[in-house]
Amino acid sequence: MENVYRVDRKYSFLFGMMAATLIVATAIPAFAKSESSGAEAPTQMVVTVVDHAHDASQKSSIQQSIVKIKEAGKSAQILDWKSVTAPESTQLVILIDDALQARSSANFTQLQKFILQLPASTQVAVAYMQYGRANIVSGFAANRETAAKSIRVPTGITGVNASPYFCLSDLAKKWPDQGKQAAVRQVLMITDGVDRYFSAGAYDPEDPYVGTAIRDVQANRIIVSSIYFRDIGAVDRGIRGSFVGGSYLTQVADATGGKMYNEGFGNPVTFVPLLADFNQRLASTYVVTFLAHGSGLQYIKISSEEHGIKLEAPNEVTVGQQLPKGDQVTAGPRASESL
Repeated sequence: MENVYRVDRKYSFLFGMMAATLIVATAIPAFAKSESSGAEAPTQMVVTVVDHAHDASQKSSIQQSIVKIKEAGKSAQILDWKSVTAPESTQLVILIDDALQARSSANFTQLQKFILQLPASTQVAVAYMQYGRANIVSGFAANRETAAKSIRVPTGITGVNASPYFCLSDLAKKWPDQGKQAAVRQVLMITDGVDRYFSAGAYDPEDPYVGTAIRDVQANRIIVSSIYFRDIGAVDRGIRGSFVGGSYLTQVADATGGKMYNEGFGNPVTFVPLLADFNQRLASTYVVTFLAHGSGLQYIKISSEEHGIKLEAPNEVTVGQQLPKGDQVTAGPRASESL
């Protein structure tokens, strides 16, 4: 199990560094765009706390006092900080690429067990990537057993997914909440991440379909994580395809506050440690309210002042965005409280 984690960290770092080098040039216009003056508006976004400072038995709630937000390089005033633990406060869609080259059902059996063990705070739906659409086979209204049974081994038909980013955009636009919105929206994609409709052979940080998918999920306040898994077809037979797909998945995760999981350039031997880490992320979400300026999407940077604690959130947020009210979140510790 430790070997799985070591490989995952090593190659996740590799994907992340190579993708970040190519993305940095495109981040400058986004930063410049956020430099705007105008009316102030209370704005909310979801933050994931990654705590490397404490072991599992010592982890506790995070103080508001260690949270820092910058908009256009200037400090923003934080108005509120709450943990997300209330029943049905999180909606999770597991979005599976139907072109995956799954030779065994073991990983998907593990996915079924993961669904059955999700906490009461999480509603789950299941969808498959088919012909550019997110085909929802089990909605949030279904019970856990029904959702778990809807998981199947992908068909493995070459090209059946079209582009995973078409499917992600489609899901963002038709989020299946039946009007019952939750504070947190999460997607876990299982795909190779390759965009065969634009740049299957080389990574391009300005891929328009990836960019559109990012804008769509940001506009609908969705956090996107992914597990890299090879598709059927020639593109995924070499390292290049794995690098390209992994780089796009890293780009989407970084932009939305999610995480890209991978095990080198091949398929994961097991989903178990990856799903365990993802489950910990679901249990470590907070809603921050801060005073933003300007209008539309603005570039945001969030950080922690405590060593070993990392805060992850979308890199752009719509000024004035408010999450659903009610009992979706519970009060978190204020600046005066201890960790």
